[in-house]
Amino acid sequence: MKYIIFFLSSLPFFLVTSAGADCFNCNFDKKNLANFVFKDQNLSYASFKGAYLVNVDFSRANLKGAIFDKAYANGTIFVDALLDDSSFKNAELELANFKKASVKNATFDGAYLIHAELSEKQVLESKICENIVVDAMKFSGFCKNSQNK
Repeated sequence: MKYIIFFLSSLPFFLVTSAGADCFNCNFDKKNLANFVFKDQNLSYASFKGAYLVNVDFSRANLKGAIFDKAYANGTIFVDALLDDSSFKNAELELANFKKASVKNATFDGAYLIHAELSEKQVLESKICENIVVDAMKFSGFCKNSQNK
């Protein structure tokens, strides 16, 4: 009987941490979504302003035009996600993984990107170089090179 109660009490945790439906233009502002899985979801134009997104998995998600301003998204996975025209103003993105993500015209003004994984191509396609946070940017060399071209 003890095991059945434990299983039933832990069931909501598994149901709550994985999203299974698309959510176009949804509002997740200031929500705690830590460890959620949004793989392959259409979350285009969704708002995550000030949300707690630690270790969230957005792999292959459509996040075109999404707003992550002032979000706390350390360790968040954006692998192969579509992030074109998205905003990460003043977002905390330490250890975020943007491998193979499309970030064309994405804005990172004041974002904290220590140990974030972004390629030189991604840096140059986004707007990272416009308002770079010098002490938090390992990408400043890419920006200097692009301005000298």
